[in-house]
Amino acid sequence: MSAPASSPAPAPVPEPAPAPESAEEAEETRSGLVRTLTTILLNVSVLTALLVYFGWVRSDRMAAELGIDESILRMSVEDYLLRSVRSVFVPVLFVGLAALAWVGFDRWWASRRARDPHDPIATWFARWMWAIALGVIVGGFLLGFVGLAWTFIAGPLIAAGGLLLVAYSFRLRSTLPGAVAVSSTTEAVFRGATALLVAVGVFYSAHNYAIVEGTSLAADYERVVAGLPGVEVDSTKPLDLTAPGVIALCTSDGENTRYRYTGLRLLDRTGENYWLVSDGWTREYGAVMALPTDGDGTRFTFVRDTDGQRDSGAFAPCDGETATVE
Repeated sequence: MSAPASSPAPAPVPEPAPAPESAEEAEETRSGLVRTLTTILLNVSVLTALLVYFGWVRSDRMAAELGIDESILRMSVEDYLLRSVRSVFVPVLFVGLAALAWVGFDRWWASRRARDPHDPIATWFARWMWAIALGVIVGGFLLGFVGLAWTFIAGPLIAAGGLLLVAYSFRLRSTLPGAVAVSSTTEAVFRGATALLVAVGVFYSAHNYAIVEGTSLAADYERVVAGLPGVEVDSTKPLDLTAPGVIALCTSDGENTRYRYTGLRLLDRTGENYWLVSDGWTREYGAVMALPTDGDGTRFTFVRDTDGQRDSGAFAPCDGETATVE
């Protein structure tokens, strides 16, 4: 009895090639990370807290450089918000410009692939964009050690841009032959983690800008103090305002004496106080004085002329001397 003829082995079934990414899927991939990042940044509570924090960082740094503690200024939430605008505006401006540059590159890459799916330049970018992204991240970290103001600000922002390029490189590699698809859960976790890290990078960039701005304002203060609004303080009682450049004047009608202090400049108005500095303020010695805005018997005159003083009329130096500190 002859052995039954063996049936031929089935031919191996070729693995299916990855399906080309549809226009809807590509759009979903591109916009998903943007939506996640926007949700984090545009949350009203988070945004308000960040703005207040940036305003506080700027004010704290400037107060420290002026030789006072920020807490004595008793700033309100509104004060912090108003002082945080520039700290947020500059990083957001660069984020917007970088986003436009990315859109231009993506359109260029997509048009080359549409004309020729095997275009060598488009394929090279799809394979090696991750290396470019890592280089951008490392460059952003290294910039933080250069020691310049602009590198201190730009370093975290550039590193955050590198993280976005990493996410973009994964999408480009998914278009190559033999690419392995990832699960929706993995993609969602990756997208959320990337968005969170990018938000941290933008946060630190704005934080560093607030530090640089506060330090710069204080460093230039000695040079610009003469351009601040001049202030004359009239009072029914002596205020003992003693600082370089402050002059105490008096006038009397026999029973009552009024006092006038000139050589003062308006630093700020926060809470219920005017914060004043003198014409002779320097980084070596300079006083910051606080006077209540509604002090009993006190009147403030804000002067616009060049030296912040005007004709004192009947006022003369108290006791024939000027109250000034050399």
